[in-house]
Amino acid sequence: MAMWRGSEKLYKDGPLNDAKDDHKRKVAVISITTAVSLILVMISTFSFIYWRKRQLRDKNDEGEREDLELPLFDFDTIAHATNNFSSDNKLGQGGFGPVYKGTLLGGQEIAVKRLSRKSEQGLEEFKNEVILCAKLQHRNLVKVLGCCIQRNVAHL
Repeated sequence: MAMWRGSEKLYKDGPLNDAKDDHKRKVAVISITTAVSLILVMISTFSFIYWRKRQLRDKNDEGEREDLELPLFDFDTIAHATNNFSSDNKLGQGGFGPVYKGTLLGGQEIAVKRLSRKSEQGLEEFKNEVILCAKLQHRNLVKVLGCCIQRNVAHL
């Protein structure tokens, strides 16, 4: 045992040393608990903000789709206009399917994009394309008159 003078340590290994170790442990536990709590609060906050932004974006997307009012054409009307999708009326072939020219009963000429069954584009992507094309207005682009989603085949 070593002895010190005044307010210094009285014993090298004794009750004062144990009290300091306990205090250090308590401070370490409080520090770690506080840090972990702060990290959890930050993760929760960022997760909530991300979820809320995504929810608002999805709601806006749905609202835009509902605001866009395109006439829906009957499949038989489109088939008749294009002479049952005759190869004589085929204007071209895109990545998602062929494009046909046609004439409606009133004499209005139309172009019809038919979604290919082999296409990698799904119905949701097709709907998004219709919405985008309908919103775009340019002198070099045709105006979207409507669409047909019938018999598991989509047409623009």
